[in-house]
Amino acid sequence: MIKNQTPYKGKLKVKFEKYPEYSGRNSGVLNKVHLDLGFTKLVSRMIPSKTEDGWEVDMNKIHLIEGYTEGRITLYEWWDVRGVDGSFKTHTKPNNPEDIIYYGCLPNSFVTKTGEYIGDIRCAWWYYTNEMKVCEEYPHGVAKKYENGKLLGYYGYTHRGGCLFKIGDRLFDSSYRPIEGDYEEWEWLGWEDKFNILYDEGDDLTKKWMYEDGIAYVMPYNKRGSKVIKTLGEALQAAINISKELS
Repeated sequence: MIKNQTPYKGKLKVKFEKYPEYSGRNSGVLNKVHLDLGFTKLVSRMIPSKTEDGWEVDMNKIHLIEGYTEGRITLYEWWDVRGVDGSFKTHTKPNNPEDIIYYGCLPNSFVTKTGEYIGDIRCAWWYYTNEMKVCEEYPHGVAKKYENGKLLGYYGYTHRGGCLFKIGDRLFDSSYRPIEGDYEEWEWLGWEDKFNILYDEGDDLTKKWMYEDGIAYVMPYNKRGSKVIKTLGEALQAAINISKELS
């Protein structure tokens, strides 16, 4: 039996797809890749049941999310309103309907305890399944990462990717240009080998990017910086830095 690994309720369908990372009103979302054959993949898709608010969410999973992540699932609302000094955005419904320029709402949104928007229900489920909790200092783009109940570090992310930063890593600095003397010999040699292989195999555009970035092109984000992270506060700063860099 195939397990539902999404936060939705509905029907699971199995099919072959080459590019399964998509979602749609009638095509649902990817549940799991069961077999990767290279030219195609055997996957299961969740086709959620529909409600007046959109796709039906599994309430048991909402309870799991809210019980662990320190975030909430709720209706996120905002109003664009006319003011004396111009328009502004508010999360409180205006008393005068004539002042409303626009009203927006996102059902089943993942928000902080104070109501700040983080993402949708899939983002919340991703937090839960990866043992992550809301980072109040920088909620939209950084999460607290736990391991066996202990805070391990901070994960900085955007839709383009992300990276975990913990004590012993490097404090990410986008302006830093790697210096061989800052690293262990075996680390540097490994990156040089990887760089040379990728450069030989790359097309003209890839080679251009690699030439511009230098060896940083093949280095993990948590190794790109002159300062070694010694505190969780520095790990948080590194996660914020990478979130801004990837946004």
